[in-house]
Amino acid sequence: MTIQKTVEELHQLIDQDWSKLDQAELKTTRETVESLSNELLSEIDHTNNSDYLLEAINYELTHFFLPIPCVIKMYQRLILLNPSNLSYYEWFTDYLLQYGPDWQEEANELTELYTKKDFQDACDFAQKIEQVKDFESK
Repeated sequence: MTIQKTVEELHQLIDQDWSKLDQAELKTTRETVESLSNELLSEIDHTNNSDYLLEAINYELTHFFLPIPCVIKMYQRLILLNPSNLSYYEWFTDYLLQYGPDWQEEANELTELYTKKDFQDACDFAQKIEQVKDFESK
């Protein structure tokens, strides 16, 4: 499957009215969403096409439905493929800041690096940003 097809399939599953599903359908839907999310993460890791990533990000920006780890991975891959594109860092930090203080420190650090045009360090730092926060260990 392509990134866009996987994104669209995930959107279709996530956007349905889950309250109308019985327990068996709910379980199957959750498992399918998890499986497709993992498939999407793998597809992102293996793409070298920035256009595919941009298309998926733009779709996400109009529908707001993808799991956070998938979106973070898309931005990380986009930056890895285009480490000197200032806009991609700005978009990524904007995305991180949508979640309030959860990724505030990371967004601030990334902003500091890319505004200095220290693109190699900014790219390296972006790749290390956690896709899932473990709030219990803080």
